Amino acid sequence: MSEQEPRVAAAARSHVGMHRTVNEDSVIAEDPYFLVADGLGGHEAGDLASQAAVSVFAEELGRPAALPAIEYAIERARAAVLDVSRTTSRGAGTTLSGVIRCEHDGFPCWYVVNVGDSRVYLLRGGAFTQLTSDHSLFAELEAAGRSEAADVPRNVITRALGAGDSRHDSWLLPMQTGDRILVCSDGLTNELTDEELRGVLTVGGRPESVADELVQRACEAGGHDNISVVVVDTLFALEPPPDTGGTDAQSWDSSFVDTADDATRDASGR
Repeated sequence: MSEQEPRVAAAARSHVGMHRTVNEDSVIAEDPYFLVADGLGGHEAGDLASQAAVSVFAEELGRPAALPAIEYAIERARAAVLDVSRTTSRGAGTTLSGVIRCEHDGFPCWYVVNVGDSRVYLLRGGAFTQLTSDHSLFAELEAAGRSEAADVPRNVITRALGAGDSRHDSWLLPMQTGDRILVCSDGLTNELTDEELRGVLTVGGRPESVADELVQRACEAGGHDNISVVVVDTLFALEPPPDTGGTDAQSWDSSFVDTADDATRDASGR
């Protein structure tokens, strides 16, 4: 590893929920891929769907991924999940959320990806931010200010690999030394509030101990669903000059990735 190569440390934990017999979550936490997939379709196929999605990313490890290769891998993950879905009577699908280490304009970045209601959080300089938006009926109704949101189950998702709408959100987040990223399934966020998550992540400690603490607390809070956690620390990253932007804690959403056209264009077309 060169002196300019980013250094990261990560840990993953996955736990079968108290009311589940099969863990339908799958995780990968090997550089450059840090992803969580939460399978849908019950014990018949949910675990196979999440495994199929994650396995696509396990083929090239240890180096930053190129943007076109990331998009191609996501397409392959879609195809793999559809293959699983065709073998079941109920169909199958999976969420896919996380970060992938890549480079842009010579500087290290995280490619943040999300489809479904698994989440990615960023702890940077004391600020704790949910980077992803849930693709769920509850979240969409709540965002629209609809009163019926309170009556909608939170596990009804509107996008998933293997579903009719499998579109993914993606953008670039410049890496910054000291960042801590949390990727998790809804088995964690259904049990712990954002403030509780922030408290555990802020206390410090190695990723392994932080991941263990999060899973333990979720279990103590009820552990109704499968719980999967990936904690990633950026130990060192060469950061862009200040005049290029992208290192501010609130600027993570300013560079939407669209590799079919311009990899630095954001959602508004800038």
